[in-house]
Amino acid sequence: MRVSIKVLTLVVVSGFIFSCAGRRTLTTESPYSQASVVIHLKDGAQKKGIVLKRKGTKLVYVDSETHNRASIDYGNIKSLSLAKAIYDFEANPIPSYEISQEKGFLGKNALLYGSGGLVLGSAVGAGTGIALIAGGVDIDPRITITVFGLSSAIYFGMIGDDVDYENASFEVRKDRYKISKAKREKNIAEMKQKIADDKKKKQDLLDKIKARKERKQ
Repeated sequence: MRVSIKVLTLVVVSGFIFSCAGRRTLTTESPYSQASVVIHLKDGAQKKGIVLKRKGTKLVYVDSETHNRASIDYGNIKSLSLAKAIYDFEANPIPSYEISQEKGFLGKNALLYGSGGLVLGSAVGAGTGIALIAGGVDIDPRITITVFGLSSAIYFGMIGDDVDYENASFEVRKDRYKISKAKREKNIAEMKQKIADDKKKKQDLLDKIKARKERKQ
């Protein structure tokens, strides 16, 4: 009987602690911005890419095949699911090691969430131990404090690590976009210079032809 009370109390309070921290979840109707998704269409086809936003009845995203901005009417969408790859702002897959390098071994949110979870879990564990003792259960309150403190620290620390991973993904996306933008600007500048050079060569040629005609007259 005492064991049943312990287990029941641990389960109830654990559920309370874990419900305090929510994870960002993907929904088909209102997907969050920058979600890397697989778009399952009603005709059986699939599209992949990074979500920009929902605009009215359309899902606006960057397609992983064309790397261009595109939109799909929600009337054609069956569901959305998270893609295995993490996409940058041009829907190119980002290797996981790039994000891990940016995040580091233990990010600030993992530490912050883990510390907060330890404090919260220890407090709940202390209260649980006191309640169990008051109910006639023979238990050392240090056990509940340790169990709840450590489990809560690990759980919240994992949530914080997910946040750090998302933040690192965003930083990698920004860095990649800067590099891509610089390349595009360089290509545009080179193209403009080529056009200017071609115009100059053409004008030089016209000037030479004109000068020859004038000499023959």
